[in-house]
Order: sequence, then C-alpha cells, then structure tokens
Amino acid sequence: MSRLLGERQAAEFRHRAFWAIFEERHPEERRLRAQKMKYFWQREIRGRSLVVTMFISPNKDICGVFLGRNEKLGATDVAERLRPHAERIFAALKIDPRHSTSAFPFVSQWQVSCFSEDNWPAMADWMVTEGWRLERTISDILDDAATNSHFETDA
Repeated sequence: MSRLLGERQAAEFRHRAFWAIFEERHPEERRLRAQKMKYFWQREIRGRSLVVTMFISPNKDICGVFLGRNEKLGATDVAERLRPHAERIFAALKIDPRHSTSAFPFVSQWQVSCFSEDNWPAMADWMVTEGWRLERTISDILDDAATNSHFETDA
C-alpha cells in the first residue's frame, strides 16, 4: 500500500533538532536525564525506582509522558508495582486509563503536529510540565500510602 500524499514517516522526524530545543528550553533536564533515545527522554524519580519517560510519536502526531522501564535504575514491573494506587493516580492526574497499558502506564498525551517545528517549544514545555506533574503526584500518593501504612501497623 502506498503512502498517502503528505503523510510523513517517523524516520523523517528531525529528532536531534527537537531534543536540542528541548535541552535549550529546559537545561535542568539534561542534569536529571537517565536515558535519551531517538523518540524519548527519561528522568529518574529519585528513591522510587521509577522513571518519567517523555516521548514523541511523530507518525501519530502525539507527544506524551508515562512511567517507563529502565532496568539499570530498577524501574521494572512499574504498572504491577503501582496497581494498588492506580485508581488514585489516574484520578489525581485526570488522565484516561484507556491510553495506558502495562508496558506504558499512566500515559498523558497531547495530540499535536510533531513535524511542525513551530510546535516544538510548546511540546517541550508541555512534556516537562507533565513530567513534573506525574512525578509529584506519584510521590505524594506513595508517601501518603507509606504514612498511612505506618500508622495502621502502629495501632
């Protein structure tokens, strides 16, 4: 089947230029970076064995954020580990659970024309903002659960 006129392939996306703009707008992310690949950037949530993954899917015109996998940092079985808190996490973040899977848990995504370079600054800003929002929410919920668990066992 031939490509539709005007349809672009992910391989055509200028990922190095995008991530350069990302770093230029958010230099603090470079210091926090755990891993960077062609279509994603990971930042560790310190002390949690979790990573925030910021991604671009240019052929689907989506950018987004989710809790990723990174064996080196112990970020494995993330969806399973957070299952007891999933309902609270989805509600707090106001994200649709249908976008998430066990491989890509707690996805927040934005439908945006990724090939339009004019959108890149807004995409970078949105991903960083969403990444911090995800991290704060997860940390707050896990801290709350640990505190409540501690009080329940002391009783």
